[in-house]
Amino acid sequence: MLGNDVIDLDDLDARPETFRPRFDERVFSGEERQAIARDDSPHAFRWAHWGAKEAAYKLARQIDPQFVFSPIQLIARFETAEIATSSSSNISQSCVERRGTLNLPENFRIAKAREVGCAFRESRALEIRSFETTESVHVVALPESANWDELTLSVEKRSSVEDRLMSPADPSRAVRALAVREIGRKLNLGADRLEIGRRGKVPTVELDGGQTSLALSLSHHGRFVAFAMMPAPEIRGGKRFGFEANQQSEMILTDPVMDSVGSKAASE
Repeated sequence: MLGNDVIDLDDLDARPETFRPRFDERVFSGEERQAIARDDSPHAFRWAHWGAKEAAYKLARQIDPQFVFSPIQLIARFETAEIATSSSSNISQSCVERRGTLNLPENFRIAKAREVGCAFRESRALEIRSFETTESVHVVALPESANWDELTLSVEKRSSVEDRLMSPADPSRAVRALAVREIGRKLNLGADRLEIGRRGKVPTVELDGGQTSLALSLSHHGRFVAFAMMPAPEIRGGKRFGFEANQQSEMILTDPVMDSVGSKAASE
């Protein structure tokens, strides 16, 4: 289980001058607004908070397909920023990494899939990390105590992906191309053996035409595409849940409706 979200800081919808006056009040708590105002990079930090909410929503929808996106109820708390040293990101410029937590609402329901629900029986806390450059913000959410060393992620400008494909601008195609390339590199597999499939609204990783248990999240906004992937987590009894447990959800990872939520909120 995981969620990720990418924001193009130079996109028209992300610029401060496009916000209506009450935008921050409607989507951020007082605590979050104070943290954003105090930060040395308030523009990027504002969207790190937004990205954390979207990533958390995407993860929560895997567990409860009826989970309603209410940004004001999803409060992100980040720790002191530091320069990221991880080589798992494809960001070419210096990147500030923040780590934090986000708690799901008290009324959060456990979904039908018992194995998936085990991860949240004792805690509704998520761990979040934000990777911020001067051009983009990429946020990933994982269940509490997840092994971040198993995470594979990458962010890339859409034009560079499309140049390789020699295809017209298509963010959905571009993010899938990025995921296939980087997952193949991570697993030492030829990209021709991998494909991004779908079961319902959930993107899946296919190997030689068959489903795998890899958890995948795709995102795109403006010039940027991003993905995050990790093996299915272990649960009680040592059993791993694969797609059989996950397929009962209807998580929206790349739904255009969710990609437009930021635009809609910023313009209202």
